[in-house]
Amino acid sequence: MKRSWAGAATALTFATAIPVQAQSSVQLWGALDAGVTMVTNQKGGHTYTMDNGIAMPNLWGLRGTEDLGGGNKAVFELINQFNLGTGAIFPTNGGGLFGRNAYVGLANDRYGKLTFGQQYDFMIDSLLRFDNSTYIAGLYGFRQGPFSGLGIPGNSSGSANFDRMSGTAISNSVKYTSPTWYGLSGGALYSFGGVPGAIAQNDGKSFGANYSNGPISVGAAYTYQRYAQLSAGMGGIRNYGTGAEYRFGLSGVNVLYTNTKNTSNNATINMYQIGGHYQLTPALSVGGDYELMKGNAVLSSNKANQFSLGLRYAFSKRTVLYTEAVYQKVSGDHDPHAWIMAVSNASSNDKQLLTRVGILHRF
Repeated sequence: MKRSWAGAATALTFATAIPVQAQSSVQLWGALDAGVTMVTNQKGGHTYTMDNGIAMPNLWGLRGTEDLGGGNKAVFELINQFNLGTGAIFPTNGGGLFGRNAYVGLANDRYGKLTFGQQYDFMIDSLLRFDNSTYIAGLYGFRQGPFSGLGIPGNSSGSANFDRMSGTAISNSVKYTSPTWYGLSGGALYSFGGVPGAIAQNDGKSFGANYSNGPISVGAAYTYQRYAQLSAGMGGIRNYGTGAEYRFGLSGVNVLYTNTKNTSNNATINMYQIGGHYQLTPALSVGGDYELMKGNAVLSSNKANQFSLGLRYAFSKRTVLYTEAVYQKVSGDHDPHAWIMAVSNASSNDKQLLTRVGILHRF
């Protein structure tokens, strides 16, 4: 099962700057997550595992800036994901030491940021903030189910993380992100396919926009990634979505919609989500989330209902103890089997439940 998601943005909030020279800095940051998970009905039996990288992926990264004068800066970022249980580098996006994210570019507070490398698309930049499952259940809360017919290339189940919300970086890309004007921001990304005589073959593109005004935020995104395995490199996986959030203090309510389509076989999934989290005390918070995933006729009209509940206690700004539960119930025309995201095996029937206790530390 591909286990990759975009907690990097959250981890960066807790990064610690290490000065290198005047008007320049390099930040070293990271996140460590581990705990015990019980899963019912994996191939008919219960399993107990020491799982890691769930509340957030296990990451360490470097991010730097250099002041070039005139409001201009050089910027870079390198992010590595690893398995806390074994210490091994996690093979995200094809592997490599910095397979999670790697880019360099220029930034200006007035004109925006232009970067080159392997980068997240705008399904992450514009919509992840509205995905309440990331707060409630982490990696287990993202999308997976009885949709193997979607057929995403290189995907062990054919549909894990089908709407890209747990983080799928795009290689060989150029990305522009605008500054924020009166609450509005946006951007665009293009990935070069590198096929001689065929500019569009194997390429990728993404666009996003966000607006925030007081307690209300809204966003929208579109991503289309072509694959060599689909229609000679001209077919691909298209995603788009929109989300919104209303915040009151440290609490909030979120809604999110995404649509995923394989343009080669027209397999399509619509996902609808609603959830919220509430700050009971300065240290203790609770949240819940509901997702409905519906496949079209190409996917045997399979659908999945998924419920998540979570409780978090913050010992400090950097260390959190948490417990969570995720339940999935599926139905459809051809004997579908439940399969929660990041669980190694599908259930033997239409139900699957997991519970977890874990600890998350950021540095």
